[in-house]
Amino acid sequence: MDRFWSVALLGALAGVVLPWVWARTVEGMRVVGSCPAIRGPWRPLTVCGSAVGLAAGSIVVAWRVHDRNGGVLLVAAWLAVLYVGLLLAAVDVATRRLPSPILAAAAMAVGVCLVGHAGVTGQWCTLATALLASGVLGGGHLLLALVGGGAVGMGDVRMAAVLGASLGALGWTAVMWGAVLPYVLAVPEAVVRLASPRRPDLAFGPYLLVGALLAVTLGP
Repeated sequence: MDRFWSVALLGALAGVVLPWVWARTVEGMRVVGSCPAIRGPWRPLTVCGSAVGLAAGSIVVAWRVHDRNGGVLLVAAWLAVLYVGLLLAAVDVATRRLPSPILAAAAMAVGVCLVGHAGVTGQWCTLATALLASGVLGGGHLLLALVGGGAVGMGDVRMAAVLGASLGALGWTAVMWGAVLPYVLAVPEAVVRLASPRRPDLAFGPYLLVGALLAVTLGP
């Protein structure tokens, strides 16, 4: 129980920091206009909501990953996915881009945790499955990026590869659901956007993240 309180505290701290990191990241990426900063009474409400939400989300993710016989480092890998993934998803919604430096940091954090998990537990087959799943999801999205006419961007490809490694460490069932759910969840918005005269780009990063998290929290 003590470790779950530690995870909740970590999530709350991440929830306090992430809105500020998001604002700075979006401000640096915008070519036209300024960052839509949260001002007035909404700023503390946003931070409090983010802290409470991430504290609860961290407990759920840690519980489900640990329940799947995942060690501490595997839980750490999924907490990194949760925190950095939420940052990426929010940036994607604001800018329709997934910044490569943040994706690289996520890949490094997940990779170090997975290698450490394999070294500590001796479960090298888990690491091999994670690498293979990363190649499958990343390669599949790369194919879609090449033939899809811009519907899937290279940022989506990189994010899918990172999520594929994280899902692969939990088994192929999680990989399957993590691959299918983002497209199922994106259908309503895609239909609405197709009916729109302007047809703005779809931010697919949030759907990738939510699909992966659902595969972990609701899967067998």
